[in-house]
Amino acid sequence: MIPVILASGTDLGTSLGLAAAVAVEAATLTGAGTLLIEVGEGARRRGPTLLAAPAARDIERALRAAGRRASARGHLCHLPVAGEAEPIEEVAGALATSDAELAVLHVPGTLWVPAIQAQDLAVNGGCLLVSLPAERSLAALAVDELARRRIPTRIATRPPPAFAARRALAGVRPGGRISDVAGRIARRLLGLGRSRGDSGQALPALLGAGLILILAALALAAIGGAATGRGRVQRAADLAALSAARSMRDDVPRLLAPPRLLDGRPNPRHLSKADYLSRARLAAIDAARRNRVDPGRLQLSFPDAAADPPLRARVTVTGEIDPHQLTGGERAGVHRPIRVVASAVAEASAPVSSWSGMPAQAEGDGYSGPLVYRDGEGMRPDVAAAFDRMAAAARRAELDLVVVSGYRSDAEQAELFARHPDPRWVAPPGHSLHRCATELDLGPSSAYGWLAANAGRFGFVRRYSWEAWHFGYSADPPPCSQAGNAVLAGEPLGEEEGLGRSSGLPDFVPAPYRAPLLRSTSRWNVSPGLLAAQLEAESGFNPRAVSPAGALGMAQFMPATARSYGLRDPFDPVASIDAQAHLMSDLLRRFHSVPLALAAYNAGSGAVAACGCVPSYPETRAYVARILALANGAGVLLSPPLEVRLVA
Repeated sequence: MIPVILASGTDLGTSLGLAAAVAVEAATLTGAGTLLIEVGEGARRRGPTLLAAPAARDIERALRAAGRRASARGHLCHLPVAGEAEPIEEVAGALATSDAELAVLHVPGTLWVPAIQAQDLAVNGGCLLVSLPAERSLAALAVDELARRRIPTRIATRPPPAFAARRALAGVRPGGRISDVAGRIARRLLGLGRSRGDSGQALPALLGAGLILILAALALAAIGGAATGRGRVQRAADLAALSAARSMRDDVPRLLAPPRLLDGRPNPRHLSKADYLSRARLAAIDAARRNRVDPGRLQLSFPDAAADPPLRARVTVTGEIDPHQLTGGERAGVHRPIRVVASAVAEASAPVSSWSGMPAQAEGDGYSGPLVYRDGEGMRPDVAAAFDRMAAAARRAELDLVVVSGYRSDAEQAELFARHPDPRWVAPPGHSLHRCATELDLGPSSAYGWLAANAGRFGFVRRYSWEAWHFGYSADPPPCSQAGNAVLAGEPLGEEEGLGRSSGLPDFVPAPYRAPLLRSTSRWNVSPGLLAAQLEAESGFNPRAVSPAGALGMAQFMPATARSYGLRDPFDPVASIDAQAHLMSDLLRRFHSVPLALAAYNAGSGAVAACGCVPSYPETRAYVARILALANGAGVLLSPPLEVRLVA
């Protein structure tokens, strides 16, 4: 059976971050294919990341083939288990169908004992995140329960910072203190030595020799009142700053919305910058009140208030500790309240790993148009839109559809056929409809009946009677046709459905520039929505624009950059659009991330390459956020939403 490390805590959000950190460290220590299973009502699917270990991708493929929504993320494969009547049985079934060699199972406290008692789970270690001294009894009971079963246990008392937890959930080593703590926990629970030199070869020894019993000796010393008070003030500052930054993140689309509608009436969705910052201030004050902090003790400022849009909030909270609340040693000689000052800075910023790395354009004899992805599988844009409608209807019927397989190129089909040369189940290369980007293999098996009865309402038909999972999109345009290649690719589909309706470009793109933009993005394999949002942010589609820094034309090229891309006249809008698409294509290939490519366009490639991040220049951070918000507000998804995190 697959070794399982069980993890939990009273605060499931922070304990999940610790569980992910332990899973990452265990994966790097052992080289084992590691599955992180998140159980509970709040469990949600997390998309796959660009760079994932081969072992994680193998687990992902096996679980998806079984109709489960797994995602390869860095060193891990993540699987959510939410809303199941028997979640522990579901976990056992998932482990049985996966290729995992090691699993970290994060459960709410109510499932801690059922998971330990489950006959189908090999729980070989437990990790609990508790707050002391308040949860001293809980920690003692958990250790006692596992000790009686001779299962090694580790107790953690300090939750990982939000940024470290987010890195761990992305399957990346969080670094710093959290990596050290999680590494020690993983080594103890897996019965490994302290040396990292055994990395990659430890799991066979673990399985052969068994686990070393570790009896956790808990130093449950009481935490003094002064430390508790300071921690409470710091948490209040952190939460207030995060609340302000979250408000700004959520309101960016309204800040960027035009002040007036096309008919001249005021736009009710538009927020002025003053209102935008005022709403962030109210969010910070509300968070302070909820944490029993007098708003009069809170100071809020916006370090990048001049940026467009501002995305940072700085909070300072001043508190006092009553001497009577102190413990004996701390109280000695203290007769006046102790002044405590805590500060925090939070920001909304673009996630770096937002580009999937998957091809934006299909290649082959079947379909050669743009690809849109669902569950990591490619398909024609109109097929994706129809699938979204069908998936929404399925959710209303309490079914969660999974795309197990979508577009396959001729080369991929040839490889699949070589492994399974039975034409009844796998079509020979050049004959599979999957090369048309209209075919979807769907799961789970519990949805087959619903699909058979309802898929036709959304334009899908079950292709073969013996394949209950295979549904093809049967609405026009037909599979593997020129009209199919033209969907959202810039070619008109007829007099009534030309560029304006079929291109997928945002409405703010002026009519004279729609066709040139689509031609250039098709030529350089760049998202039309990305370039459209850039042109809107750079110049508002003004071909005669000139910036104070000397940037010229609609795409705001500096003269040297224009020359390097063969742009003789930056004021020529068609030539500028093509040069811009060429430059963005180069930047995307270099940085493999839409936010990083945008940052390099604004701040230069050197600044981005130096840190592997969006540089901390307020102008650049605002530029990246503005373009992503413009595109996402127009329905062009370029990246996940802006992340809110503490930065100081």
